[in-house]
Amino acid sequence: MLIIHVLISIGFYFILMFLSVNFLGFLVRGLFTNPEIDKIKSKTEHEFIKQEIEKNQRTEKWTNVVALLLVAIYYYVLIHFWNVGVAIVALMLMAGRLPDLIWEIKMGKKITVGIARAMPKNALYFITILFDLAALPVLYYFLYHF
Repeated sequence: MLIIHVLISIGFYFILMFLSVNFLGFLVRGLFTNPEIDKIKSKTEHEFIKQEIEKNQRTEKWTNVVALLLVAIYYYVLIHFWNVGVAIVALMLMAGRLPDLIWEIKMGKKITVGIARAMPKNALYFITILFDLAALPVLYYFLYHF
């Protein structure tokens, strides 16, 4: 029975990781403006281009509102159908991904094996890895022993 519980926990861990990382990406990417678009808006003389950039920025704001609403619903569903511990695990997974996501946005590149070597390896880096690794045993505990 223990093996089945561990396998279920591992499967649920990957599902939580997929959902948490995608919801976080949906939310965080809209919080940062694109400096290239701002530069184009300030340099261009064409009103059409300025209007399109403003439409794009309004759309990004609404996307943030929708993303925030989806994250709130996500946590409500986790707490309602499981428990607060599973929601804490989702929060741990989001916290583990946040610095990498912010680095990707600042650098404008998706993290790959070659680019990951260029990332700063400071204390925050190791803490976020610890969050990701600790999330699995914490999930197992909250699913079967809480």
